[in-house]
Amino acid sequence: MKRSFLALGGLLVLLWACASKALYLLDVTEPVIPPDTPQRPWIMVGSRKWGSSRLFQKLCIKGELRRILAQAGLPGDKQRELFEAACGPKRSTAAFVRAYYSLKEEKRLDLRETFENHGYILNEFPC
Repeated sequence: MKRSFLALGGLLVLLWACASKALYLLDVTEPVIPPDTPQRPWIMVGSRKWGSSRLFQKLCIKGELRRILAQAGLPGDKQRELFEAACGPKRSTAAFVRAYYSLKEEKRLDLRETFENHGYILNEFPC
């Protein structure tokens, strides 16, 4: 019995430690580029240093992310929160992850499907 509690406790600690820490967005319309080049076809959403600056321009500066968030049918406040977390002056990966997981599961699925319709794959990146 004691072993079962220890095993369960260890499993819970492992699951907590390996909770999703980032969300990667992959542009499947881009050609495959070696992973060590500066213009990878992916971006860690909200990060200032991980991923493609060209993809950031496309999503944030040209406004594609705003269109995706609106088409996903998210409430206006959630659209603003996700956009600011991904593209705003105080953007951060942690803020985007919090905003994403604050959505109900159904809305997260809607958002992922909308990204796919635009040629992206939103991947959770576990520890």
